[in-house]
Amino acid sequence: MHVPDFPVDEFDEAAEERGPMGVHRKRKRILWAIAAPLLIFMGAGALAYGVVVYLWRVQGNEGVPPLDSGPRATIVTTLAPTTDVSASPTVSATPSTTPSPTPTVEPVQFGASVSVLNGAGIAGLAGANQTKLEAAGFTAASAGNITGTKPPENTVRYADAGLESTAAKVAEVLGITNIERGVVSDGDVNVLLVTDPAA
Repeated sequence: MHVPDFPVDEFDEAAEERGPMGVHRKRKRILWAIAAPLLIFMGAGALAYGVVVYLWRVQGNEGVPPLDSGPRATIVTTLAPTTDVSASPTVSATPSTTPSPTPTVEPVQFGASVSVLNGAGIAGLAGANQTKLEAAGFTAASAGNITGTKPPENTVRYADAGLESTAAKVAEVLGITNIERGVVSDGDVNVLLVTDPAA
């Protein structure tokens, strides 16, 4: 089969230059490929800056906003409450005065056994003082003579600490000033007479 000869055209020239098949447009320049994105970036930046300037003036400001006028994060530090030492209660060095308990005074036991002992050599001295005690309310008084050692003065002696008030009452009735706690020979309270208390 015979292939007819056609005149050489621009497509045949492009094929001979070994360019891409089907290329029929002019090749772009490298400078334009670099400049286009740069222009787009600069245009976007200028637009953004224009928006900032517009908002700055809408808020009543003049001129252009300073570079550090953008919003900044604010750090708030919360401190823990401190203990005020001056507010602490003070301890008084002076101790509070607490009233001491009043010692309990035993009541007079008018039923206690009271022995009136005569050592003065005066007849009827013990009986006379026994009568005085009975008149004062003592119901168990008796009379007798001292058989042991005589005291140097008229004495009311009691053995039990609970009879101190009773012994004091006996001494008051008979007019005796010497009262002592010790060993008694008879009863609860002894009245040792070496003189007449009424003399």
